[in-house]
Amino acid sequence: MVEMPRTSPGPERALLGFAVAAQETFSFLLGQGFTLMELSDTLARYESGWRIVRVFHGRASYELGVEVGRWVEVAGTRREQSFPLRDVVALRRDPVDVGFGGTTATSPPAVRRVMALLADWTREYAGPLVSGGDELFEVLSERNAERGRVEQEGLRAQRLRDRAEEAWRRRDFGAVALAYSEIESELHSVTLKASERGRLDYARKALGETA
Repeated sequence: MVEMPRTSPGPERALLGFAVAAQETFSFLLGQGFTLMELSDTLARYESGWRIVRVFHGRASYELGVEVGRWVEVAGTRREQSFPLRDVVALRRDPVDVGFGGTTATSPPAVRRVMALLADWTREYAGPLVSGGDELFEVLSERNAERGRVEQEGLRAQRLRDRAEEAWRRRDFGAVALAYSEIESELHSVTLKASERGRLDYARKALGETA
């Protein structure tokens, strides 16, 4: 008989003490008008009007984390918009500089230690967002959009590079020039490597074009 994977945490997760640690370390939110709306062995969700703080302990990864969010109106529908605490910290400091590293915790002492750090960072860096801070949410939104654009351009660049590499092997200089030219002219976050620039120049000369 094949055992099916479990989609919810087992009773042993309670032994790690996440629920107790979350209530203790994030109790400061209660004094800022938040209410603990949901609590389990892997999730603590606080809400205050149009603000949300979600503290979690990954069911499979055991990663501890915090998301800070707000409710927004989208086409007449109230939706949640949340950002990881690491992105919030990055608005003011390099997360590495404040010690924001691995947050995986698989023992009660580790859970308490990491939760205390996350609570401290939430107090220090997320204060303006939980108390108002719509302009900071807009900055986070813009950064997310820019990050997404760069990632999409990176994927597109890789497809074009693969196409150019294959065309170079076939000595199809028209296809080589077309692929590298597209990277050069349309992907603003991607720069041609020296070898790719050399191939582009060679292909253009072979085609009788000028750079």
